[in-house]
Formats: sequence, C-alpha cells, structure tokens
Amino acid sequence: MINTKISTVTKALLVGSALAATMASAALPTQWQLDDSHTRVGFSVNHMGFSTTMGHFNDVKGMVNYDIKAPDEASMNFTIATDSIDTNWDARDKHLKTDEFFNVEKYPTMTFKSTQVKFINPQQAKVTGDFTLLGQTKPLTLDVTLNKIANSPLTKEPVVGFRATGTLDRAAYGMTAYADGITTNVPIQIDGELVKKTSE
Repeated sequence: MINTKISTVTKALLVGSALAATMASAALPTQWQLDDSHTRVGFSVNHMGFSTTMGHFNDVKGMVNYDIKAPDEASMNFTIATDSIDTNWDARDKHLKTDEFFNVEKYPTMTFKSTQVKFINPQQAKVTGDFTLLGQTKPLTLDVTLNKIANSPLTKEPVVGFRATGTLDRAAYGMTAYADGITTNVPIQIDGELVKKTSE
C-alpha cells in the first residue's frame, strides 16, 4: 500500500516536471483571453434535499496575464453577464433574473479579479481574488488545474486548458431567497481554454 502511494506521488512529480519542461521550452504568449466556444461557468444547488439543480452562464469574458517564467505573478479577471444564466428551464431562469436572486436589471454583471496566484506545482494553483455580486465585493479562492498546454492541431496556435473550482456563499452577497430549501453554499466549476489575446 505504501509502495503504491509512493509510486503515485513519484508519477505525479514526473508528470509535473515534464509539463514544466515543455512549458519552459515553448514560445508562449503572456497575454491570454477566454475562448468563448470552449468555456463554461457552471454551478449546482441542492433543491430541498430532493435533487441537484445545475446551471451555467452563456456569456463569459476574461483576460489572463500568465508568463511561464513567473507563474506566481499571473493575474486574471472575468466578467459574467448575469442575464445569460441557463438552467434548462425558462420559467426558473426568468425567476433567477428577478430581484430575489441575480437582479439582472440592476446588476447586469458579476466579476472576478485576482489578487494573488500561488502555484502549488506546475499544474495546480490557488487563485484568490475579489468577486463582485449584487454590488458587493468579497474574497473568493479558486483551485485551478492546468489540464494541457500545447498548440491546437486545428489552429496551430497555443492553447491553455484549465479547470477552476470553488464554493460561493450566495447569502454573503445578500442572495438569501429560499435559503431554507435551496443551498446557500454553491459549488462552482469553470472549464475553459485560453488562447492568445487578440489586438484591440
């Protein structure tokens, strides 16, 4: 059992080292943007103990500054259009857009801006930042995993694939509606791809 654990750790370190070597030798840009067609911001809530309701946002924009030679100096900011919420049921989406939840008329966006990026190893990082929802800004930490860094076989351009996860306390931002039946601690998961930032 111990040998198995050692082998697993050793394998992980070797994979991480190989990835680091690949990254270091690649001529990668330092400014990136989200690829809209391959990015999803998802969430889930427990519905009265009966089921888990999942949803996502269809309109997400983001920029990342990331230099492989100085990963801890990375920074990122994302903007999500609250009106783009999609839970696969129009009536529920309409309710979520009211002032009981996202109040999209008054607060059309929610944002995340990093304040610290700390890499644990070449593939994993803790990203802490300011998250703004319903006009209130509070710290939020995301666990980020870099899935793959390579040139796309289609575009021949560099791509960074990633996953970010965390938990958001909606009640802390004043979104307390139906807290007795719908969980206030909301798991979030962002899956996406970064591509070279285009000139503005």
